[in-house]
Amino acid sequence: MRNIWLIFKQTARRSVLMAIVAAASAVLSILFFTLLAASGKEAEENGGIIDINYGVRLGVIDNDESPLSEDLKKYFTECLGMEIEEEKNYDFQADMLIDRNISAIIEIPQGFLDSAASGDLLPLTITTLDDYENAAFINVYAESYMQGAEIMSAAARGDEKTFLKILSSDLSAGSVTSEALKVELDTAERLQDAFSAAEGFMLMFTAAIMIPLSYVIMNDRRTGVYSRTVCSVIKPVEYVIGIGLFGVICCSVSNLIFTLFIFCANPDISISIWTVIAVNELFIMFSAGMALIFAQIIKSEQTLFGVGVGYTTIGCMIGGVWFPIADGLGTMGHIAKFFPQYWVMDLIRKLPDDPGYNILPNICILVLFAVLSYLVSAVIFTRKNN
Repeated sequence: MRNIWLIFKQTARRSVLMAIVAAASAVLSILFFTLLAASGKEAEENGGIIDINYGVRLGVIDNDESPLSEDLKKYFTECLGMEIEEEKNYDFQADMLIDRNISAIIEIPQGFLDSAASGDLLPLTITTLDDYENAAFINVYAESYMQGAEIMSAAARGDEKTFLKILSSDLSAGSVTSEALKVELDTAERLQDAFSAAEGFMLMFTAAIMIPLSYVIMNDRRTGVYSRTVCSVIKPVEYVIGIGLFGVICCSVSNLIFTLFIFCANPDISISIWTVIAVNELFIMFSAGMALIFAQIIKSEQTLFGVGVGYTTIGCMIGGVWFPIADGLGTMGHIAKFFPQYWVMDLIRKLPDDPGYNILPNICILVLFAVLSYLVSAVIFTRKNN
């Protein structure tokens, strides 16, 4: 242990720049996250409301033709920006729905106003196609209107005149719910997208930071430092562990700075901080193992530089750091799974949307990547020394 600590200190003295770059990578990743999150927030504040209702058409069968049914239709057209097709012939409306000329059929029952005034509101009948993308939104809008109508009904206490007076006021069901039902940019989703991008940025930095470790070992072999070191009381394995440990600690500190700052400043990110730290640490260990492998199989610094750039950039791209790799992508999707970056980003992207997502396979695969990198490094190292 003493010899490992000695090699660690010597590597630290020779690799001050590497430590500085590791700290700077955390700062740059945090800055990247902050800029992405701020740009999304600015879009929200500058009217970033998604008009998902533009061009949506509804079929309405009004069997009541009362002020309340008119208010409901006005709610869909004026408050939500939808278009309505009024036709009492259900078969005609059904044909339009099947042809996808309308998104849903809303049937307003006869006695709709009377039931609301009496305190026993009749439900709407909504017919949609299960696979139509606007069906869920329409049901939410209709339910919200009905909740507003029920509030008015309770306030009227069975008096129709009072109910109509409330309906014609600023407290009508449509005007009460219109603002609440505008779809704003989801803050949690915005933060998650920004975090995923920053996490990818951090993975790329981690892969790049480890490459200088290969240069240290390669330089020691070329200058004879390695030979003189292992001829002393220091064993070859202690030399390798000491150098690798320095790289792991540098990147681990960078990982902690990045993760703790983002999660402390943005507690709304819907993923466990410990999960993020764990997968990042496993990737750091894998990258350290790869640096040791590169140092032993690559002969020249120029070749190492090229391999390092490819591993850092192309590896991250194929591994899905910058964009999700769809499962149905074919050969590209299968190749991506041979990169640990894929398993890190797969977990980071899927876990927030599915709290029940099983992270164990991702963790196990990352552990296998890390162990395999060190096993391969140990085999190559043993053969070279023999």
